[in-house]
Amino acid sequence: MDRQITYREIVFQSADYDQTLLLRHEILRAPWGQSIAEDDLSGEVDDFICGAFDGPRLIGMATLQNYEASLMRLRYMAVDPSYRGSGIATHIAHVLEARARENGKKGIFLTARMSVVPFYEKLGYRICGEPFLPDHIAIEHVGMTLYF
Repeated sequence: MDRQITYREIVFQSADYDQTLLLRHEILRAPWGQSIAEDDLSGEVDDFICGAFDGPRLIGMATLQNYEASLMRLRYMAVDPSYRGSGIATHIAHVLEARARENGKKGIFLTARMSVVPFYEKLGYRICGEPFLPDHIAIEHVGMTLYF
């Protein structure tokens, strides 16, 4: 069966937004005994949130927030495991890059778990800085930046 994947902006605190909380919890927090409810997400009211949908079901997402005068920040990239390897995250990244350009930015910054650094490197991101342990999770991360 062919999947018809669509991509669209998600409005903060909408029903689609609620699906992002479930996906983020399942992918980015629960495997380490944490909850997405522990994250302060109140700032997302100003973020661009991109969702990938298979019909009505959210299967991937990421947020883009203002970071510095010339950069935006990509956060919370998450894709349902059954859809990984099908280009969902790459497409979301390209949507976010286009949005950053539309906003006159010169690039995107993110912090990535070491396990996904090769994915972001394929998209043109480069490591900036040394690996570190963030306050919220005991998994080594590293800063990465893509300049347009």
